[in-house]
Amino acid sequence: MKDGYAHFDSRLERLDARKAALREGHRVDVDENGLMKLIPTGARRRQIGRLMPVRAFMIMTAVLLGFKAFLLYNLGFADYAAKVTELEAGATMDQVGAWLMQIEPVTLWLHKMIVMVVG
Repeated sequence: MKDGYAHFDSRLERLDARKAALREGHRVDVDENGLMKLIPTGARRRQIGRLMPVRAFMIMTAVLLGFKAFLLYNLGFADYAAKVTELEAGATMDQVGAWLMQIEPVTLWLHKMIVMVVG
């Protein structure tokens, strides 16, 4: 008897979630039988199945690259390379940090832009 209620409660939760998604926006599609179906199109529907939104990943990447460029500007090439080499000799997380902090073309380009602006 309890399993019947659990199934009913889970169905009610799914219906409430669908209703909330439809409130954020929907479109009407007609299937081959002529039945009209409401398809959610709002933000809640776009988030389904995503672990991390693309926009957040892009912002984190831009912040990391900007941080690396400013750090390179402040420390200079020799000190920055020495710090990265120090990280490479450390533990596993230090090695991951060294891999993330290595100088690549985008960081060099941002460094040149900072030098042009700041002087």
